Amino acid sequence: MKIASILLTFLLVSTATWAQPIYKVVDEYGNVTYTDQKPSDGAEPMDLPGLNVLEGNSVPAPVLVPEPAARTDGPAMSFEIFSPVSGETVWTDGSSVTVQMSSSIDLPPGALVSVVVNDVPQDPVNGLAVRLDGLEPGEHEIYAELRTSGGRVLSETEPVLFTLRQASGTYPDER
Repeated sequence: MKIASILLTFLLVSTATWAQPIYKVVDEYGNVTYTDQKPSDGAEPMDLPGLNVLEGNSVPAPVLVPEPAARTDGPAMSFEIFSPVSGETVWTDGSSVTVQMSSSIDLPPGALVSVVVNDVPQDPVNGLAVRLDGLEPGEHEIYAELRTSGGRVLSETEPVLFTLRQASGTYPDER
């Protein structure tokens, strides 16, 4: 066992001496050649950077791309839900409600609006009206995001809290 340890240590130390120097040679025509053979007596080996080695389970660090700076040379964009309004009770004979939004600018080409209901994003649409189906009676919180086709959020509405009630054959006095 002791001999194996000595042999292993010898191999680890000697591998550094096995590395060959690399020389860069440029001929009279500007052609570049790299070689491990010393081209002339005065030739100096290249100073090479160390190797970057990734272990099998390592994950490279993500490359962070900065967001473009916000433009401040024009009026701020307004994006809001105007129906239903916060605190409203919506009476319906089914389980759907139409969310209507407004924007101070025309929607950019390819822009998508995604309504989020009770923290669950709905399928995005290209428009300012979204019909939400399958809602249970009770309180719901919604907000909307205006996104580029690449997914970057351009604007977000304030949350709206409303109550959905199912109407029967007669309408209650609250309506």
